[in-house]
Amino acid sequence: MTRRTAIVIGSGIGGIACAIRLQSLGFDTRIVEQLDDVGGRAYVRRAQGFTFDMGPTVLTVPHFIEELFSLERDVAMLTAPDFPDDVLGEGQRILSGVSGGPNTSRYLEIVPILPFYRIYFDDGSFFDYDADPVNVRAQIARLAPEDLDGYDRFHEAARAIFQRGFLELGYTYFGSLGSMLKVVPDLLKLGAVQPLFSLVSKYFKSDKMRQVFSFEPLLIGGNPLKVPAIYAMIHFVEKTWGVHYAMGGTGALVKALVVKFEELGGTVQLNAAVARIEVEKRGGSASRPA
Repeated sequence: MTRRTAIVIGSGIGGIACAIRLQSLGFDTRIVEQLDDVGGRAYVRRAQGFTFDMGPTVLTVPHFIEELFSLERDVAMLTAPDFPDDVLGEGQRILSGVSGGPNTSRYLEIVPILPFYRIYFDDGSFFDYDADPVNVRAQIARLAPEDLDGYDRFHEAARAIFQRGFLELGYTYFGSLGSMLKVVPDLLKLGAVQPLFSLVSKYFKSDKMRQVFSFEPLLIGGNPLKVPAIYAMIHFVEKTWGVHYAMGGTGALVKALVVKFEELGGTVQLNAAVARIEVEKRGGSASRPA
């Protein structure tokens, strides 16, 4: 039987993850990348002896990464493998000093970060943000005690958005415009379509707390004043699975994923810009610029 082939355009983390899955499903997969190295938005730049991660630097759902490193040739894994029992705490949050999972750890080291972030303000004060509700409330009480009740209400709003927007819709296939429009009423009801900063401002009076609970989209290049409030789910994503760092930077994760992809038999072609995409259909064909 002739093996199927697949070409993935772009070697960002999403492209590499897609290519790994295709390769594990039995496709002969090739990644084409126009730059001189892999990474996409996670590209690594080196200059005068220094190394710079050009994109994201933190990881938030390590079991998704573990799933990729657990895939094998011609074997489709539908669920991520379990982490060892001594790694996970209540709510399945990573607690140990190693958060990469057994298969990830064969390729690179991922460690949890605590606190998740230290947010500095222009008056010299700071906020240490983590998943401990007691600590978070203590930080709010120290800087903006008037916002303690608001935090409780925001926490519940973020929980609802996380439940619908991540745990449910995150595993839903949207194959048509109609299937996407069906979920709009739910998102409107949750307030997840309005700007994130507008949602946060409903619950917090202090400018500092409004910044603390809306800044995460900046990590992926999003403006809290413009991105939809569905990004409030990040609060619960971090609270549930923690914040993690790949030792050696995000570039180390990219390189490890490429190693996994090539072990499965996939290939990567650099300096290969795509000029156009040709689409063949029954009864004719079409092409368009890439």
